[in-house]
Amino acid sequence: MKKIVFVLSLVLVLIFTSVTAFADTTNEIIISIDSTKVEFNDSLGFPFVDENNRTLVPFRAALEKFGATVDWNNESRSAVAIKGDIKVEVPVEQNYIMKNGEKIATDTAAKIVNGRTYLPIRAVIEAFGSSVEWDQALNTVVITTTPVDAAAIFNEANNKSSDWKNYDSTAEVHMSMNVPDDAGSVQAMHMKMNMFMTIFTNPMKAKLTSDMVMDVMGQQISQPVMQMYMSADDKGFTTYMGMPDSQGALTWMKSTVENEMFAMLMKYDQDTIESNKGIMQKYIKDVKYFGKYTDDAGRTLLRIQYSMSTEIYKDLLGEYVEELSASMSEQDEVSAKMFEELVSGNMGDLTFVVYIDEATKEIVKYEMDLSPLMTNLMSRMTDMLGDMTESDKAMLNSMKVTMVMEISNVNKATDFEIPAEALKAPEMPTVTEETAQ
Repeated sequence: MKKIVFVLSLVLVLIFTSVTAFADTTNEIIISIDSTKVEFNDSLGFPFVDENNRTLVPFRAALEKFGATVDWNNESRSAVAIKGDIKVEVPVEQNYIMKNGEKIATDTAAKIVNGRTYLPIRAVIEAFGSSVEWDQALNTVVITTTPVDAAAIFNEANNKSSDWKNYDSTAEVHMSMNVPDDAGSVQAMHMKMNMFMTIFTNPMKAKLTSDMVMDVMGQQISQPVMQMYMSADDKGFTTYMGMPDSQGALTWMKSTVENEMFAMLMKYDQDTIESNKGIMQKYIKDVKYFGKYTDDAGRTLLRIQYSMSTEIYKDLLGEYVEELSASMSEQDEVSAKMFEELVSGNMGDLTFVVYIDEATKEIVKYEMDLSPLMTNLMSRMTDMLGDMTESDKAMLNSMKVTMVMEISNVNKATDFEIPAEALKAPEMPTVTEETAQ
């Protein structure tokens, strides 16, 4: 049990510090110009992806919404768009466009489908000097007529979040995996977890309340509310778990890990904050602006995506993993295995999405796809928890985990104390004791 709780604690720490983009499943291709959706219908036609994996868009509807005047040159079989002092001609079935008489090569061609002209949207819009981005998660072509410095917006918000002393957050986690039944057939298992968290950063402590509903092979299973606390000091960290019985009363257990190096990783003093800012800047790239959205509270939110190389974990955790690997402690061995995959950098680039309140310039929402992170961590966890069958490994590899987390009450969260019954809870068996059993 203690190994499982310890792994859960590490995963929670990583979730608090790592977020990746949550993937939408919509099939509709959306065209957004300065955060306003272009409307299409049966008469105008609809955008589609061609054989070259490029988005083609109904010419007239898109370019008129863009603010251009449009025409058709029947002699050259070219669509013509004019905006300001720029004239763009788009010949049908040709891998080029003309900008003020200059030929520009393209990697796909305009087409006529059912009597409508469809243009390669990126090439044409960029010829007018505007920005075009592809928001894969929302299936949206994001067109921005006035340049936006996405990196500057993100850096300001990210620096602000580094100064958070405390905050509340709500998170909704969806997990699914393929589970074999007794007959050997594969069935889908779905789980939804709601989490309510309060985080204080210096010294680090966290309060988490969660409930869960699972759908396993058509049967719904509800997990009552569970409570969890975490606290850290200069010597290590402690996890307290309150599990409800059939009457709803909580039975508390705690797990104490004494490891000064890990405690240093969880420190949030000013020196650590400044160091982490520098490391982040080193590995962040491809910051993109994906437009404005209005949430239910009426706030205008800026959607920003960026990529970060997993090489960052070598800087953040490399020295720690080396020290753990040299340790004779069973607990340190568990930690080392958990982090080795991250430090290896084998996960490639991670893609992050944040929503930033335009008024306060604070990050207020994350949408994450945790599947790659969780799959890698769980593959390490199989070694810790013993031999697993090929079927079990396939089940873990099929895991999909998405999470939406919203931030509130920044620097205004209500302080809390860890309950006395949790502080006095019995210590779970150590890893060595558990292995011996």
